[in-house]
Amino acid sequence: MNWFKSFMICLVAAAAGCAQPTLPNGLELVRFEARTAEPALAGGAVNVEITLRNVSGTPMRFDPEMGIFVGARVNSTSNDNNRDFGHGQKGLVLAPGRQISLRATRRLDQAGTWRFWPAFRLNGQWGPFRWMEKTVEVYANATQARAQRGSGTVAGTLTVAQLLANPSRHDGKRVTVRGDALIVRRQTDPARGPWTLMSMSDIETPRMVMNVIGAGPPSVVNGDVAIATGVFRMKSPRGRYTYDNELICEAGGIVKDRRASEQKQADEKADTRTPIFVEKVFGRQFNLGLLKGRLFSPGAEVAVQFQTRTYSQVPRRDTIVGTGRGTAGIRVELAERRRQVGGPGSTLAGPGNTFLIIRLWLRGNARNTGMPDTFAQSFVYYDPGPAFFVVDRAGAAYWPESVLSSTVTYQNRSDKTMGDIRMNSAAWTRSGLVFKVPDSIQNPILVLMTYTGPNRFEYAGIRL
Repeated sequence: MNWFKSFMICLVAAAAGCAQPTLPNGLELVRFEARTAEPALAGGAVNVEITLRNVSGTPMRFDPEMGIFVGARVNSTSNDNNRDFGHGQKGLVLAPGRQISLRATRRLDQAGTWRFWPAFRLNGQWGPFRWMEKTVEVYANATQARAQRGSGTVAGTLTVAQLLANPSRHDGKRVTVRGDALIVRRQTDPARGPWTLMSMSDIETPRMVMNVIGAGPPSVVNGDVAIATGVFRMKSPRGRYTYDNELICEAGGIVKDRRASEQKQADEKADTRTPIFVEKVFGRQFNLGLLKGRLFSPGAEVAVQFQTRTYSQVPRRDTIVGTGRGTAGIRVELAERRRQVGGPGSTLAGPGNTFLIIRLWLRGNARNTGMPDTFAQSFVYYDPGPAFFVVDRAGAAYWPESVLSSTVTYQNRSDKTMGDIRMNSAAWTRSGLVFKVPDSIQNPILVLMTYTGPNRFEYAGIRL
């Protein structure tokens, strides 16, 4: 294969500012190409062609000093490492229905991830930052390119969940992934110097986590929104071990998404609401009158509604920041009493007590759009969805034993996702709960409590 054969690189990524080819002011992007050698090497060149058309009804005047140009960054999604070039068509007046083209070339003076987009200053305003951007991977030399580029490239930016939903589809390919920098570590190799090991989690579904390896010291910190470009490996040998689902990046392949990180930080500062704990809502004594008209027999499907989180923010334990409504279904399969959980030698209920073990089914709803695929069942209320507790006929309340509940759930299921409800699926999922109650308890009721808004709760009960 001729590694220096000229080839058009046309990797269209969703731009941070605007991902539509026609802007609200009526300026349309007709053509945008960025051509380099394949693979692109440091010291080579990029050739860019931009064609814009005025589809509004009024003339457009471009700035006499800046005009139209190519916005460019290397290893950056902010104003850092600015490589803008090709300023032309300065002071041009573009009449309605007419179009104009700009052609520009520049030297690729550094290895890493280059980003290009059509840029301009029009009527005193800058064009959208990273509008319809394209990305090009530039390697230090041909040897590095052969070692790192993988077999094929996936266009656009993936989420961690999208990548891990079908890892075999992306195995060995070059991908760009956006996610939360969960744990960032600086490592040192005696021969090659510092390198970065990062755990990256999905922004919407934090339980989805992958490893990211990058040459050089970390460019992000814990809590940043990061963008990483590299070769994805389902099985990645490192030293004596092989790791699952790793993204291997060259120097500069991990960058901070500055705008998203700043927005995330602002969202977290704005969320000052008090955590909601079920036990603190009514203490240890529950008013059975709250179940009037909402008391069901064993085996019946009970539908519940709850306020969902605002998942554009990073979900945090013990906080409710949602604005939407979600629905779920719950059905009790079996309720039994035992003195111990987990087999011989395991946890005992103790004198005068017994374990009330409840095996149940849960499911979400296909209409729960905008929600993550799953959410964790609430033992103490820190997730959307129902909180569970048991009351006796006098209203005395008993709370789940979270560790033992996980044990029962694990024994009751084969997929080992513990207490997760498949939020967007109507398929039933098994789960389990364990309560330590007095031997003397009679006519117990499993109560489902959901949060529906500020100081508003809904309740349903299932006779056991």
